[in-house]
Amino acid sequence: MTTLLVLRERIKTFYARFGGYMIRVLRFVLALAVFLTINRTIGYMERMSRDWMAVVAAVICACLPGSFTVVLAVVFVLIEMYAVSLEVLFVTAAVFVLFFCLYFVFQPGDSLLLVLMPLLFLCRIPLVIPLIMGLVGTAFSVIPVSFGIIVYYMLKYVRENVGVLASNGSLSMPGRYTQMINGILENREMWVMAAACCLTLLVVYLIRRLSVSHAWEIAIGVGTVTNVLLLFAGVFVADVSFPVSSLIVEALVAAACGLILEFFVFHLDYSRTERVQFEDDDYYYYVKAVPKVVVTQPEVTVTKINAKTSYNKGVEKELFQLRQELSNTAELFTAGKDLERTRVLFEKETGKKTNKMTENGEGQDGNRNKSV
Repeated sequence: MTTLLVLRERIKTFYARFGGYMIRVLRFVLALAVFLTINRTIGYMERMSRDWMAVVAAVICACLPGSFTVVLAVVFVLIEMYAVSLEVLFVTAAVFVLFFCLYFVFQPGDSLLLVLMPLLFLCRIPLVIPLIMGLVGTAFSVIPVSFGIIVYYMLKYVRENVGVLASNGSLSMPGRYTQMINGILENREMWVMAAACCLTLLVVYLIRRLSVSHAWEIAIGVGTVTNVLLLFAGVFVADVSFPVSSLIVEALVAAACGLILEFFVFHLDYSRTERVQFEDDDYYYYVKAVPKVVVTQPEVTVTKINAKTSYNKGVEKELFQLRQELSNTAELFTAGKDLERTRVLFEKETGKKTNKMTENGEGQDGNRNKSV
């Protein structure tokens, strides 16, 4: 566990240092995935269904706020719906207008869920969103989650019935309106999935706000079971079919994602819980304080080994004395040379011969020279 905690702190430090660049990269990846998915699934207009346009749009979205990705994705979808028929375009536009009206009134800030839900449906892990948003979102997060589900099933219906809904199809204009609206409203699988996800989100949200120990773990467990039970209930009540094995796998993946999020966001040490009570003139206050689990990163110290430190002090002292003796010898040798040069010059100038000096300052005859 300590290793994981140290890894978490390092990840947080890395994010604090390079968070701006990481967010731009994630925006680019998300936008590219959204635009490529639109081109692959409902690419009815050939001019818009080109990969280079998706890349350019993703680069633009990476430099702008996340809500711009949603707006540009809606524009792409509406253009693709226009290629099918005007009736499909108007119905799709009405759904988006209704979403944006409710979104800006109740829950501004979660617009990315409108494109994340269809994307996760295609990845076969849609149950992750209601569980995660129940942990970090609010009760009003059900609005973008439910509309994301509606958008996925609406586009799925258009893709499966494009031959009937197209402007050159067999239906007339009123018939296409009726077909499109009925295809959305009578889709029982869509309503069961939306109801299960919204109720799961609310259950997780209410439990994780309780002042109990391990509230997030309890919310994750209860939310996972609630989601699976609601979908199974929809199978019997609404007569819809969900693959049981994939449903259980999706629920387990959602629970694993919730636990990872809890480890990074809300990992507490309940063994050191403190309860404080105090009052003022108007109220009594009962405070429950639970500390977070925090570890300090181990500091890496580098010791520089100098070659001099391996010497023995005695050896170093002997080397110093040897250098001093060599220096004295060199000085004596230089002084002897200077004296010899002085003697030679003196003989040239005066024409007198002097005895050669030995190292101890005596002449060759053994007597000390007298100064001239």
